[in-house]
This record gives sequence, C-alpha cells and structure tokens, in this order.
Amino acid sequence: MRNSLHCVALLLALGMLATPAAHAAPTPFDLNLDLPPVIGESTKPPDCTIVYLTTDTSTDDVYAERMMIEPSDNAVPVAGRMPCPARIPPKLADQAMADCEVRAADPKHCVFADMSRGFERERSINNTAENTARCASDTATDIGIACWKSGTLDVCNVGCGQSVAEAVAQARRRCEAKHRQSCPLTGSLPIIAATPAPKQ
Repeated sequence: MRNSLHCVALLLALGMLATPAAHAAPTPFDLNLDLPPVIGESTKPPDCTIVYLTTDTSTDDVYAERMMIEPSDNAVPVAGRMPCPARIPPKLADQAMADCEVRAADPKHCVFADMSRGFERERSINNTAENTARCASDTATDIGIACWKSGTLDVCNVGCGQSVAEAVAQARRRCEAKHRQSCPLTGSLPIIAATPAPKQ
C-alpha cells in the first residue's frame, strides 16, 4: 500500500543581489540578533481535521485525504482540540473520492477503504462506507487500516484511535469481524500532519 498525502510546500527563496555600483552609499545592516524569531501562536487549538482513506482497487494504492474544517464562532475547544461538526458535509467525501479518481488509471476502481463483507466478489463503491472510512481529529489522533489478501486484491477496513497501536487494533478488529479473516496487512498515519519545526 502507498500513502499519498496532499501537502502544501512553502518554498522560501532567499536571494541576495550583489550588484556593484560606483560610489554607492552604505546600506543600513541590522540582523536584530537580540530578538527571538516569531513562530506564531503555538498554543492555539488546531482546527477540526477529517481524514478519508480511499483505495484504487486495481493497484491496491491507499490514499489519505486530509481536510480542515473551520470551527464555528462559538466553538469551544475540548481537551485542546476544536470540535468537528456533528454532521460532516457530504461534499468532503465527494472531494476525497474525486482526488482518488484523478490518481487512478481507471476512476471506476476507486472506493472508500472501509469495505463490507463480500467486497472481494462485488468490487463497487456501493459495497464500501465513507462514514467509516474517515476519522476526525476531535475524537482520535491516528487513523489505521487493516487488510487481508483475496488473490491480488487488498480487502480492508479502517479504525480510529488515540495512538497508532489503538487505530491499527480498531481497524484489525473491524476487518476480522466483518470478513471473518485474519487481517495482517496494516498501516496508519496521524490525523493532524506534523508541522515542520522552523529553521534556526
């Protein structure tokens, strides 16, 4: 399985122009080395993040789609996390599926990664569930997936947890209960992507 994450990369190009000029006036130069760098408000609770797992069944590639939802004006953080809405807008699931379809050689092979019993015989999106192929950051920190092999096809289910181990265990329990198979193929990722530390 391969994880494909949508990331926004900010590239900072620091260019120094050194153009000699005859009789140029001196340029003021002050690095402000006595001032600490401004990093931002690190104590602010992160916005609600929803992660969907979709699968290209022709290649068994699994895609993780992170989407942030801005909190309502009167939302109050719980345990340091902003709450997710009680009802997730259907357009988020549609977007996750559309992004899978863009990557797949054949869009018809894209399904949600939480699969029903008998999926190996009926490989259609109607035999998967979008609401159980996602995890939300206000109730979990990690999303996990567990699968078994039916020939060349990975048949999978998704789980949410407060740790990698819990997310994978939930996914494995769900997979084994639904399919009555051992589900040894597993993976996970954090729901909220780690923010790279600023360069010093």
